Amino acid sequence: MRGTRAAGDSGAGTKGDGSLSPNEFKYIADLVRSEIAVELIGKEYLVESRLAPVARAFNLKGLSDIVTALKRGTDRQLKADVVEAMTTNETSFFRDKHPFETLEKHIIPEVTKRSPMGGLTVWNAASSSGQEPLSLAILIKERFPDLTRPGRTKILATDVSPAMVQRTKEGSYSRFEVNRGLNAQQAIEHFQQQGRHWVATPELRSMIEAKTLNLIERWPPMPKCDVVMVRNVLIYFSAEVKRDILQRVRRDVLKPDGYLLLGASESTLGIDDGYTPKQLGPTTVFVPKGR
Repeated sequence: MRGTRAAGDSGAGTKGDGSLSPNEFKYIADLVRSEIAVELIGKEYLVESRLAPVARAFNLKGLSDIVTALKRGTDRQLKADVVEAMTTNETSFFRDKHPFETLEKHIIPEVTKRSPMGGLTVWNAASSSGQEPLSLAILIKERFPDLTRPGRTKILATDVSPAMVQRTKEGSYSRFEVNRGLNAQQAIEHFQQQGRHWVATPELRSMIEAKTLNLIERWPPMPKCDVVMVRNVLIYFSAEVKRDILQRVRRDVLKPDGYLLLGASESTLGIDDGYTPKQLGPTTVFVPKGR
């Protein structure tokens, strides 16, 4: 059901092969940048491959029809689905391994040593479908059982995608997803098989509070956190957006003696000089300057 073009769009430069013209790609890139600050320039193939299922879901014949419909501005769900399609949800249990080793051997013991009767508060931003916060909950259950008592551990898991937040709340995964990072014993101990899916135990899910949050928008009131994990997401943002996020984490969320964990290819250096890099085992963490 090919719609008429929005006023002012002559259709010049539109391709007939189901791909996006340069102008159409720019429209999508500008939209996504304004909504979630993700930069798509130079990623035409990625954009087109992710938009194809959206076109099918809305009974649109081609990618150009998506742009036409977006320009009409009458279908909010289409806009939401286009933006969500551009988010990167690649994740796995215990991804990269070494950050969790550092949490186990250095960070969590230090936090609990400072406040033996206190707890652990973690913000896991850009948590995708929940494997990362669940990995932390599994680590705590296996290595720090005292922290599993009600109220002692709070893991706030946030993501821009409502669908990913819902998956985190449900804690339900395919066998393939469970096999990515968990051994057989962990799968049996921490998940309950329900048909073709494996569902995290209520004890694990009780440690996690999942909410929708867009990192580039105003944040709701946040708890002061011992650990903030913003891993493998800053690479998609401009330097200006990275700086804003890092400054707000340091100013509004991270405790003065807290730890910031980024992805292996991410750093605060040259972006926010309010942090000091610190090597803990195999992992570089970032702490507020002046500690």
